[in-house]
Parts: sequence; structure tokens; C-alpha cells
Amino acid sequence: MTTPSLAELSLDELAALGTAGDRAAEQVLFEGLRVRFLQVAKRRVRADDVEDVAQEALGIVHSKYAKRGPGGPVLTWGLAILRNVIGNYYQRRERLARGEPFDERRHPAAAEDHGDIVDDEALRDLLEAIDRLARRQARCAVLFRRIMESLAEGGGPTEVTHRAMERLRTDFGEMSRGALYVALHRCRAHLRATLAETNAPAGLEMIDEEG
Repeated sequence: MTTPSLAELSLDELAALGTAGDRAAEQVLFEGLRVRFLQVAKRRVRADDVEDVAQEALGIVHSKYAKRGPGGPVLTWGLAILRNVIGNYYQRRERLARGEPFDERRHPAAAEDHGDIVDDEALRDLLEAIDRLARRQARCAVLFRRIMESLAEGGGPTEVTHRAMERLRTDFGEMSRGALYVALHRCRAHLRATLAETNAPAGLEMIDEEG
């Protein structure tokens, strides 16, 4: 059997190798994350600031990914950090526009740990439950991961839904909006049962059926 090249591995597989000390895998991982972060940042911030925002988020991911433990796909986790960085970017711009100083010590979203999203208990429980669900209901896990990725990238309900549906069509073929909601309704029941196994908070409001 031919061993797959690093370029053929998923981001999660690369993250596992990087955590184990494989620096070549880590480099490929962060090249992949950078491409995705730039795609999102280009839609959210000024062109002159795209690279800085992406690099700030990548720096935080690099400092923490090896210690994060179980918690769902590295891309979803990384996009949550990027969303935090972008939120902080707008806070900083608004304060500077008003002539007010921006003290990162008073704004946890700008701090190194970015804990308000990344370490949120409900989000962590939800991502871990999706990992467990993948072993029993693989299609449901893919559906939720695509929605979580799209949510993390930001935007209004219509944009989030459209983006998730486009990715799900790549995974499963053509899917109507109605079919998506039927699948989501059924999969939410499976996910709720999975969460109940560990008495974890539901956290299902993060995956709204409306959009």
C-alpha cells in the first residue's frame, strides 16, 4: 500500500502529525489553514488588513493547537479563532475612530488565549458530540461539520445556509433546501441523544434550523 503524501492528508490528520512533532506536516497544515483564513478574511476586512488578520489568527492557532485536546475538526476550531480576531479588529477600528485607546488587557477577544469562543464549554461539548456521532451517523456528522464551518466563517442566516448547502452538495450531491431541513431535523435528534449520553449542555441553538 502506498503511503499518502502530506498533501493528500486531511487537516485533522496533519494536525495529529504536527502535534506529535512532525514539522513538515505542521507546515503543510498551516499552509492549508492560511489559504482558508485568507478566503474568509477577504470577505470581512479591508484589503490592506487581510494578511495581518489572517496571520494573527494563525499565530494563535499555532501556539495552541497541540494542546487543545479533543474538540472537533481543527478547521472549525481555527475559524472560531479567526472570527474572534475579526471581531476584535472591528472593535479596535471603532475605538480608534472615536479617538479612544484600545487596551488589549481590557478586551479578552484580543488577548492571547481567545478563550471566549475557543474554550466555550457548550461549543466544545457540541464538537465532541459530533465526533462521537460520526461513528454511528456519518452523514449527520458531515452535515453538522459543514454547518459549523459556515457559521464560524460568519455572515447572515441566508449566507451561512447557502454556503453550507454548496459544500453539502459536494459531499452528497444535489440537495434541495427542503431536503436539508429534513435531514437537519433528523440529525438534530441523533445529536441531542449523543449529548444526553454525557449530560452535556444541548448547545443546539448554535445549529439553528432556520436560515
